Amino acid sequence: MPESQKKLFLEKEGILNTRAERVNHPLFEDLEFFDPFDLPQVRYEMLRAAKVDNIPVAKACRQFGFSREYFYQLNRAFNEQGYYSLLGSALGRRPILAVNQEIVNFIMHRKFEDPKYSSEDLRKDIVRIYRVTCSRRTVERIIEKLDLQKKIQLP
Repeated sequence: MPESQKKLFLEKEGILNTRAERVNHPLFEDLEFFDPFDLPQVRYEMLRAAKVDNIPVAKACRQFGFSREYFYQLNRAFNEQGYYSLLGSALGRRPILAVNQEIVNFIMHRKFEDPKYSSEDLRKDIVRIYRVTCSRRTVERIIEKLDLQKKIQLP
């Protein structure tokens, strides 16, 4: 299959790596077999590099163009679902308010009740109460987006 046809196919299937320029692992530079536009292949090779080649996770992430947070999410999914997980969601972060409005309101009320309540404690409460997994950084982004730090004056 010519390169342009392959890219069109990958795009149509939702597995085109739109950030192929971030991939700088030697395999993808030297060998024709490795295609930086093939997102499942890039994901697999990142996991393999860290797990089999014992490359530090941070270095593997830099070489394959992903964040460490993404690496750990992908690794968890791969351990649970196998190769199928590599076909999953498109590259990139979900929108900051991808959590529902009820959770955003929860964060806002907790911060107003106790401005010193940490993002990690809020995250744990969200997991426990709403059964929604999110990162501490997601909670921090919501707090930043709502500008709660300025609205709540800490003593």
